[in-house]
Amino acid sequence: MQDEVEMRTEELARWTVERSKSLGADCASAEVSHDKGLSVTVRMGEVDAVEHTEERVLTLNAWIGGRKGCASTADFSERSLEAAVQAAVDIARVSAEDPAAGLPETEDLQADMRDLSLWHPFEGGVQEAVRLASAVEEAVFEADERIVNSDGTNFSTSSGEFTLANSLGFCAGYRYSRHDMDAAPIAEDDSGMQRDGWWTQGRAVEDLLDPAELGRTAAGRTVARLGARPLSSRRARVLFDAPVATGLLDILEELLNGRAWYRHASCLEGRLGERILPAHVSVEEDPYLMRALGSGVFDDEGCAGRRRMIVSDGRIEGIFLSSYSARRLGMRTTGNLGGAYNLRLSSTETRPEDTRRAMLERLGTGFLVTELIGQGLNAVSGDYSRGASGFWVENGRIVAPVEGVTIASNILTMMKTIEAIGADEHDTGVRRSGSLLIPDLMLAGE
Repeated sequence: MQDEVEMRTEELARWTVERSKSLGADCASAEVSHDKGLSVTVRMGEVDAVEHTEERVLTLNAWIGGRKGCASTADFSERSLEAAVQAAVDIARVSAEDPAAGLPETEDLQADMRDLSLWHPFEGGVQEAVRLASAVEEAVFEADERIVNSDGTNFSTSSGEFTLANSLGFCAGYRYSRHDMDAAPIAEDDSGMQRDGWWTQGRAVEDLLDPAELGRTAAGRTVARLGARPLSSRRARVLFDAPVATGLLDILEELLNGRAWYRHASCLEGRLGERILPAHVSVEEDPYLMRALGSGVFDDEGCAGRRRMIVSDGRIEGIFLSSYSARRLGMRTTGNLGGAYNLRLSSTETRPEDTRRAMLERLGTGFLVTELIGQGLNAVSGDYSRGASGFWVENGRIVAPVEGVTIASNILTMMKTIEAIGADEHDTGVRRSGSLLIPDLMLAGE
């Protein structure tokens, strides 16, 4: 075996698989990754933190019959690698038999190793990272004199490569990168203090928002919250701002996950083909969007995803399955070990003129939600209860900032009663949706 410094991820992944078989495993898979990162935080004109990271990890799964063992190591010395492989095989020998365990089917493995343009490493160093973060903070304070403090602005970047290999002969990997900037200003006036912020992320630095635009947006959102007050309890029309509306896609991923279905932990279990959204609403998954954060050539076990409708005309058309969860449910993997890829919520009734302004006018009088707090979803019953803040709207015009509200409903009812989706689509890099209008929700306040 080569020295740890010289051995590439592909060679090491292949060696690990072969070594596990020589020690008694019937089949095995190994993933080797190498990632480097830089994070810089600037606060009040000073460099607050600089952090360099570098991580190399090998993770091995070994099976003896239907018994699985898993081990990992960040030490790539020959002694540690040998110990990790031996540990995985030893664990497999004493694990419980599971007929659903094992490698994926050969026909489900990805054969089309397309280039999705996922690797655009940061070419600058600490000085350039500080410049970018400082430019954001300068724009924050220049935007409004009521910005008096900051929790800091951050620029972070990481890039790396990985290889996945298994004993079916699959061996592939690719390089990747991710870059983020965010700002968290604090504003103050006679009514008190408020905080908010904004962020941007992408595969390439040039895909990020301009630092000045990011700073102005963060400042504007923060100042707009000054004077926020609670509402009295009431039923009201509610418009979820587009960045908040993308959260519905995360909820759908949780409820349509194969693991949740075979564990009987989802209120949507067994409802393939049933209508859960209005007929004008659909959800699409696409693993292959160029440069998108939610894209991937294959999933965590090497299986191909595919562009498909998860919900079509309001009806469930697909769920998110790994090989294991598919076997448990008597189905076929959808290439989703590791989660959903890029998801988009859309409506056939959305028109280009359905801007945020137009959606506020359609809301009329009601609550515009710009932030949700907590994780208040019972996945089994669908009961939904989350803290919220935003703005009270009358006759299509924002009249006052609002905080201290709890939205109480059931996610099944909320989804069925979606009235409209705006054309003001927000792209998180993983999820896309326009603003989302629901005609009647309970708001618990004072």
